[in-house]
Formats: sequence, C-alpha cells, structure tokens
Amino acid sequence: MAVDRPGVPRDLAGRRAPVEGTPAQGGNMSMPRRVLMRLHRTLGGPSLMRMLVPLVLLAVAATILFAMANGDTPEEHAMSLLQRMRPARLWVEITDSATEILLLVSLMMVGVYLTLHIGLRPLRRLSRLAGDIGPATIDARLPVESAPREVAPLVEAFNAALDRLETGLRAQRDFSANAAHELRTPLATLRAQVESLLEPGERQAASEEFERLGRLIAQLLALAEAEGGALGADTRFDLVALSQDVASDMASFILSSGRTLSFDSAVQALSLDGQVGLVETALRNLLENAVRHTPPGAEILVAVTADGVVRVSDDGPGVPAQIRDRVFERFNRGNPSGAGAGLGLSIVRQIMERHGGAARLASVERGACFELDFRPQGHRGDQSVGPVPAGGNRTAM
Repeated sequence: MAVDRPGVPRDLAGRRAPVEGTPAQGGNMSMPRRVLMRLHRTLGGPSLMRMLVPLVLLAVAATILFAMANGDTPEEHAMSLLQRMRPARLWVEITDSATEILLLVSLMMVGVYLTLHIGLRPLRRLSRLAGDIGPATIDARLPVESAPREVAPLVEAFNAALDRLETGLRAQRDFSANAAHELRTPLATLRAQVESLLEPGERQAASEEFERLGRLIAQLLALAEAEGGALGADTRFDLVALSQDVASDMASFILSSGRTLSFDSAVQALSLDGQVGLVETALRNLLENAVRHTPPGAEILVAVTADGVVRVSDDGPGVPAQIRDRVFERFNRGNPSGAGAGLGLSIVRQIMERHGGAARLASVERGACFELDFRPQGHRGDQSVGPVPAGGNRTAM
C-alpha cells in the first residue's frame, strides 16, 4: 500500500484505500450522513430525478422514523428504500403506476360529479320554481318540505319576503282604488255647486277643469287596477276580437272629434292568456292619446299582426324627438298645455309588463306609431315598423 499524501493511503492498484478515520475521510460517519451521501450518489443522474430529491428526502425521513418507532435499525430501512429509488428503477415504477393512478383519479372525478349532481338536484328544482314566480304568480311559494335541511331556513325566509311583498302590493292597490272612488262623489257635488254659482261665460272654463280632474281620477283607478292586476288570474282571449271591439266602442268618440278610424288584421283570430280588462284599458289609452295629439282630419289605424303585435298609428305631427325616450314615464306630458295628466302611457307600459310584453314607440316616417308587443322577449326580433302584412282586411269604423 502506498501513500500519496499524509493520511491518504492507496492500495497496489492505485485506488484510495478505505480508512476507518474521521467522518470527513469516509470513516466512521453517522448513519444520517451516510444516507445522505448515498442519496446524492443515487440521484446524481438525470435532471428529472434531481427534481424528486425533496420527495425522496421526505420518504427517507418517514422510513427512519417508522423504523425507530418499531425498534428496527433505521439504516437498513433507509438503504433499502434508496436501492429501490435508483433512477432507472424509480422511473419504471412511476410509469407502471401511471395507468392505475389515472384510472383512480378518473373514478374519483366521476364520483364527485355524480355526488354533486344528485345532491344539488333539489336546489335546481327550487331555483326553477323561484324563477317562475312573477307578477301573475305573486301568491306562489316555494315548498319547504322538499328543500334540503341545510337550505330550509333560506326557503322559509324567501317565502316570508314574498308574503310581505304581496301584502304591500295589496295595500298599495287598495289605497289607490279607495282614494279614487272616494274622490268621485265629492267631485261631482262640487262641480254642480260651482257651476250654479258661476256666470254663464265662466262655466265653460270651470267645466273643462272638472273634466280634466275627472280624467285624472279615472286614470288613477286604471293605474290601481294595473298595479293590482298582478294579483289577478289570467284568462284566454282573442286579441283580434278584443282590439276590434275596443275600436268599435271608441269609434263614435273619435269620429265626433273630426278624426277617422280604421281597423286591420293579418289574421282572423289570435289567442292569448292575460287579463282582458287591462288589455282593453291599454288600447283605450292609446286611442285617446292619438286623438289628443292629432289635429282634426287625421287618420288613426288599429292593426294586429300575425305574431301578436297591436299597432295604433296616426298621420299626425308625431312625437317630438326630445321626449321620445321619456314618453312612457309618469306625468310626462307631450303637450304641457293639453288636458292630459301624463299617466295614460305609463299605465299602458305597466299593463304590458304585467303580461310579459312590451309597450314601445316605433320609428315611422310620418306621424306616431305605438305598439303593444305580446310576443315573448326572445321572439321580438326587429322593432322597426313596416307595413301591415298582406292579407289584412282594413275596414273603416
């Protein structure tokens, strides 16, 4: 045996001879240090294996602790683990387990999906029922008994909120209706007394003011009915027949004012569900609005399309551009000096919202055209106005 430098002997083949020396010379090192050195030699290969060093260290530490807890020799367990974790063998074990791991993960994901799908089924049913509650079904409630135990308090609170909302709607409707009814009789009495005290030349102006006040009360009654219509039940009716009946009833009033009235429909009948009284009020308000804002000699047309749109149009001066966006707002009067109270078109809009439809002012080249669109929101399409479809049968009223 030769010595190349003090303390580092070599054998006859030139290899460094093992020395039972200090830990720095590879002698009697402690077990953890020998494990770490073996780990460094074992995982000193590909970069992929070096990325696994933290995981391997955790596995070695767990093995040592397990061996110490069971009274075994920690070094034997750690070395056995490292032997199995040589790069080539570790890579083979990982690839062999990949299929099983993917299958297990897939089964877990399917199980989680099925659990959530089945567990959330009652919530989806409650969500559909809540979505069906609207102005026409304000008295509907969610079933508490079919709700999951965890969300039952939320369902009860939701039903209680609907109870308070229904109570408030009824109170508002009753107040408006009662107030309007209570004003009618005193107004008639006051009108008779005032006219008896005035000179003949002053009675005309007073009579016009009383007429205006009477129309305001009538509109308040109609507004109360429209707001309370959410609490009523729908019936099946023919939109074509109803529109023609309203036009016939209003014909004498319109003709006596110097305007002409015509009716046209693209179909013979069109059945809808709704409240007949409210739809009739909406049509009357549009016809009265046309008379109020057109000069004598103007032509008024009521037309029904095949897809459920009622148009009330005229060839008058039309609606000023500056108020087109506010024409359906309450107390918005197109003619400040007119006799209207600015509630008629607001009532029309509220009635149409009650029926899930829309009231709008369409764009036309001449005059004005108001539409009552009873089509569902997703089927309204283009809101521009064209001619009444061919096949209509226009008749003068």
